[in-house]
Amino acid sequence: MTESIRRLAQENAPCYIYSHDKLAAQADTLREMFPAYDFLFSVKANPFPPVVKALAALGIGADAASAQEVLLARECGMEKENIFFSAAGKTDAALELAWDDCRIIADSLGEVARIGALAQKRGAAAEIGIRINPVFSMDGGQSSASKFGIDEEDLPRLRDMLASLPVQICGIHVHLRSQNLDCDVLGRYYENCLRLARRVKELLHCRMDYINFGGGVGIAYDESRETPLSIAALRRYADRVAKENADTLRARLMIESGRFLTCQSGTYYLKVVDKKVSHGKTYVIVENCMNGLQKPAIAVMLRHAVGGAPLSPQEPMFTSEYAFPITAYGSETETETVDIVGNLCCAQDVLAESFTGPALAVGDLIAVGNAGAYACTLTAQRFSSHLPPKEFLVDGSGHIMA
Repeated sequence: MTESIRRLAQENAPCYIYSHDKLAAQADTLREMFPAYDFLFSVKANPFPPVVKALAALGIGADAASAQEVLLARECGMEKENIFFSAAGKTDAALELAWDDCRIIADSLGEVARIGALAQKRGAAAEIGIRINPVFSMDGGQSSASKFGIDEEDLPRLRDMLASLPVQICGIHVHLRSQNLDCDVLGRYYENCLRLARRVKELLHCRMDYINFGGGVGIAYDESRETPLSIAALRRYADRVAKENADTLRARLMIESGRFLTCQSGTYYLKVVDKKVSHGKTYVIVENCMNGLQKPAIAVMLRHAVGGAPLSPQEPMFTSEYAFPITAYGSETETETVDIVGNLCCAQDVLAESFTGPALAVGDLIAVGNAGAYACTLTAQRFSSHLPPKEFLVDGSGHIMA
């Protein structure tokens, strides 16, 4: 931690600090993996406006899960053709609010019909994409029921509907799983998506201006337990898919980056506000623990619920027990083992149990890494009416960026 970051954290904790340099480096890594592709950021992963604005300046578009995220992306400098509104259960009000500022991705046959009715009311045909629940799974097996997308088997029904609707299909979106570190699984998934796009174009007699492969590109939260994704191996798959596309559909290819762009850019800083011993156990109490960063508390609760057995990811609510590394900035000479807990009026407000590190005193800082995606935004912050954590985006010198 640099002196400028330490000072910023000390003065503002509890707070999130995001590194612009890390955002830019991750964007460069994506371009190295996918040189023929464009990139979208899942705004729900981190809707902090300076972060979204920085990504827009880096040439990243938006995968928006609400009309409000569409408008945020526009306000932060993203162009309409780089904003894709994809979510289940869009209301007519949300569709109308976002209509002129994004590419709408219909999630169901009923939504296509409602878009057609809105287009008719506006007196102009709507050009939309469709999210598809394909016949294949991420691993290449059979698909299953999903709340997301139109089942591929229902595409003939969609074709019949389109005959009487002022709606044109011009692209597809597929997303089956996040946080994948297996380049072979991802590569074969991209190949299957390209074949799906060709089937859709032939069946619906539609344009195929773009193919959004969705997310899936993961990060190694803990490299002592996880093997990072192989950039070189995934690029070989991506290049083959891009070449086949160039020879056939010539569609715009897009990857939704999910947490890849921002997760490792963020650190959550908490300040010790009290310390106590009860029945021989030492508790370090911090401000805005579970109501500042919820996922470590979920990990603790799940571990107790299943008796310490390994836990499978339930993205984005839960990644793993080891997803958020903790660093204590305390004594340089003494160590101790403590439970780090929050100041909410509930026993589940826990950051870490049996944490061994430098001895801590009131006023010391604790830093939690990997906090740039699905962290602040995924945390319930109104319980007990505490003030929410502050957020900052900083450049390489630690200066705050607007």
